[in-house]
Amino acid sequence: MPLEGALNFRDLGGYVGLDGRTVRWGRVFRSDALHALTDRDVAVIAELGLRSVFDLRWSHERERQPTVLVASDRLRSVHLMVGEDPDLTNTPELMDQILDGSLPEADDGFMATMYADMLRDGAATFGRLLTHLAEDDWLPALFHCTAGKDRTGISAALLLSVLGVDECTIVDDYELSTLYRSNKRIEELRPAIEAAGVDVEKVRPFLSARRPVMEATLRHLREDHGGVEAYLTERAGVSRETLARLRSLLLEPG
Repeated sequence: MPLEGALNFRDLGGYVGLDGRTVRWGRVFRSDALHALTDRDVAVIAELGLRSVFDLRWSHERERQPTVLVASDRLRSVHLMVGEDPDLTNTPELMDQILDGSLPEADDGFMATMYADMLRDGAATFGRLLTHLAEDDWLPALFHCTAGKDRTGISAALLLSVLGVDECTIVDDYELSTLYRSNKRIEELRPAIEAAGVDVEKVRPFLSARRPVMEATLRHLREDHGGVEAYLTERAGVSRETLARLRSLLLEPG
């Protein structure tokens, strides 16, 4: 969606899912942070008729960049933090680690390991997100984090997989974050990164949504958890009835 204060706000509809049925438009959206939305943006989003917004960020991220969308009797605002709040007194924020050169070289393997850790530590959160999406009167819904590519990317991959979207398309959707947001943000950050004496290309994987990372994540779910459905039902606490309900709500009738 062409918003002024968010780069990565997207509808998850339109993909081909289970039995050739299309994922319904206008039901679930994904985004980056919502702190910079303009009045025009808020008006555009209001037309979507959202019933719930799920914020996957850590508490300090929410405090530093509070969302512009205000909860009301018609809009639920739910904080579903992935993992625990980091101890910022002992561990600098990742952008600070990039600038001071202390971040390990963030290649695709580093990112895939980080995603595997998120799947382990955030299983209950991912499970609650999908369960809420299947409940009465929670749609249309939006989930987001800061960049809309990592925590949000995993959430979207899990949901689309439940809906029967093929892995190639799931990876395509993940990569769109680089097209819409990452490349622009890297150019905005380039002067500060280069001024700190850091090679932008060495941290590009951390700042991007690169295809091999999601491919490795989906492979990890297959090989270590028996697939997405097994991960959700055995680790994330999602019932099979909830999975069936999601397919009923989010796929066009056959």
